Amino acid sequence: MSVTATATPKSRILVVDDEVGPRESLRMLLNRTYQIKTAETGRVALEEIPKFQPDLVICDIKMAEMDGLEVLRRVKELDPTIEVVMITAYASLDTVKSALTHGAFEYLIKPFARQDLEDVVGRALRRRQTDLGRKDEVAMLVDEMRALSTKTRELEEAARREAAEQSLRLTQLAILRAISRRIVTELDRDALIGAITALLEHALQYDHVAIVTGEAPPAEAPSVLACPIRDAEGTLGALVVDNRASQRTIDPPERELLEMLAEYLAIALRNARLYGEIAETKRSLEQLIAFAGDAIVTVDAADRIAGWNPAAERIFGPAPSEAMGRPITELLLAAEYESARSKLVDGSPMHVFETRAAGDRTPPVALAVTLSALPTRAGQLHGLIAIVRDVTLQREIETQLQQSEKLTALGQLAGGIAHDFNNLLQAILGYAQLMKAHATNLDLVRRSLDVVESAALDGSETVRRIQQFARLRPDEPFMLVDLRQIAEDAVAITKPRREERSVRENHPMRVSLGLDAVAPINGRPAALTEMLTNLVLNAVDAMPTGGELSIATTNGPGDTVALTVSDTGVGMSDEIRRRIFEPFFSTKGEAGSGLGLSMAYSIVKRHGGDIRVDSEPGRGTTFTIVFPVAAEPRPATRASAAPPERRHARVLVVDDDPQVLSALGDFLRNGGHTVYPATGGAAGLLSFSTNAVDIVLSNVGMAGMNGWQFVQRIREKDADVPVLFITGWGLREEDYGRLAALNVQGCLFKPVGPDDLDSAIQNALRVTAARAAG
Repeated sequence: MSVTATATPKSRILVVDDEVGPRESLRMLLNRTYQIKTAETGRVALEEIPKFQPDLVICDIKMAEMDGLEVLRRVKELDPTIEVVMITAYASLDTVKSALTHGAFEYLIKPFARQDLEDVVGRALRRRQTDLGRKDEVAMLVDEMRALSTKTRELEEAARREAAEQSLRLTQLAILRAISRRIVTELDRDALIGAITALLEHALQYDHVAIVTGEAPPAEAPSVLACPIRDAEGTLGALVVDNRASQRTIDPPERELLEMLAEYLAIALRNARLYGEIAETKRSLEQLIAFAGDAIVTVDAADRIAGWNPAAERIFGPAPSEAMGRPITELLLAAEYESARSKLVDGSPMHVFETRAAGDRTPPVALAVTLSALPTRAGQLHGLIAIVRDVTLQREIETQLQQSEKLTALGQLAGGIAHDFNNLLQAILGYAQLMKAHATNLDLVRRSLDVVESAALDGSETVRRIQQFARLRPDEPFMLVDLRQIAEDAVAITKPRREERSVRENHPMRVSLGLDAVAPINGRPAALTEMLTNLVLNAVDAMPTGGELSIATTNGPGDTVALTVSDTGVGMSDEIRRRIFEPFFSTKGEAGSGLGLSMAYSIVKRHGGDIRVDSEPGRGTTFTIVFPVAAEPRPATRASAAPPERRHARVLVVDDDPQVLSALGDFLRNGGHTVYPATGGAAGLLSFSTNAVDIVLSNVGMAGMNGWQFVQRIREKDADVPVLFITGWGLREEDYGRLAALNVQGCLFKPVGPDDLDSAIQNALRVTAARAAG
């Protein structure tokens, strides 16, 4: 319905909103048809009302200085006939009920359509006009009453009739008051109708009374009356009195009484309908909370639980009766909850964070929490709502997928790595055979040994990079990192992949390094190498016909350093560029998991950095990663200590590879140690039982009885003897807990040189001696 067809252009509307956008939007929508005045606060609006004399006030509920409900109350005190329409951005049942109780005509929930606005404004102005018309009618009746009063002083008969009519009016009003008391206390529509019809049939002795929907049916006899029930919004039904059974006529005073009652009924039925709508909304919200998959927990001002849905019981355990009144910090870690709460106190309406469930739950429960403020009308925080989701399974799947992505990348590199190892083996085998053939040529033997050692070290470095990339070496703590070394490692580990692509597809791929000296950053070398390796592999895939890969390091503005990775490949559109860091988003079809760049983004953020991408289709792509410079380390103040005393130990060495066992034994004997070699776990247990041993050095991956099983058996015999592991496989993340449980002092990664092996032996002996002394 359009308001322009029914409302007069002279109607005056006052718009009150403390936000200029909504205020001006309402002014522009309505100023063609009405006289519009705007006010930015409730105080200004109240000052304008006596001057502007509005017919209608449109007021926002949530305002800082004076909220909309207070403005509504004061407007009605100034002039009860002014209609008020409330607007709100949230549909709070308590707020709506309070607004209607204080006399608001209607409320609109943002955002609302123009048609809804015009409809509400039109209805409000029509009711205003109707009310003013009724006031004029009352004034005329008062004048007429006074004229009749004058005549009654002259005519005794007229005076008696006037007294009788007055008595009739008083009786009618008394009946209406009695009935209205029943009306205002009943908000259920069916119960209201039943109470009114029963009351009229009993008190006024009517044969049959009904309240019907639709228009009033025509009266077929003097003993039948149908009074329409309507308000400013339209017809709600009809009050029908039927005395045809007794043939009792409904006289004019009764008709007048029933017509007045119909007006009361219109208000009661409209209120009942509104109450029903509110009750239905309340039921819907309660069902939404009850069947929500996420925990919804309300928290009072004292940080105690005030609301608890079934999902909260499923995630945290306690039933509602057990949870109510408990501190929220019994569920969420106190430090993280307090940090999030402080942000809400500072004015933020919502804060999202991840944490784990409080207490010693096994396994730990990962939680994603959205904490929202519940403010008072004055804007003060009086409670919170926590929406909590159990993301434990999701995080486990993500970890597995990330590991799968790394293994996929290693699979892409495998062919080239094999090629490089064959080259290394060729050098080792060739020079070993030369030395056998010319054993007396000391110069050739010396040069051959240098080549063999260099090839072995190159192979060891390649294995180190692969294991570090696959996280089979322990995660380092944050340390000072030179980005140039990270770049060189990433280029080295991806070299086989690049060369294999170039040879197979005959498309040359050049690498350009511009590694300027830059300040060190704080970071984990393995994670940073993984990040850069993903970017390089992504660049290689973006150049199917070859091209140039450029990697550069530069000092950025302020205390930052920058790492750039550029390619001359196919580039990407703006739409793809905006999504490349999303998990599982890939442009490679089944060949890509969509996790490589997402993992790179995550690693950069964990290091306090920022990553951006510049690209155009056909013009290549450039990734720029910016990291904060590491803080200056404090100079060491400790006096230099004398080198620790070196011990000669009795070492049990266990390995099922005879060549490795022989090499380790020779290393240790040359260092002055006594060695008891054992080829496998069973032989190691026998040797441990028959020899006095100071320390055990065991391989992890052995046939029959592996290193874990062997050490478990050792611990059954001796809980304190120091144990070291040595492995060529690497360790998974969960293995480090097993090391601690078995009291294994450390793990060495093959290949190990004599000096590193002796250092690990000495350190394990010192730690054990210190524990015994303490």
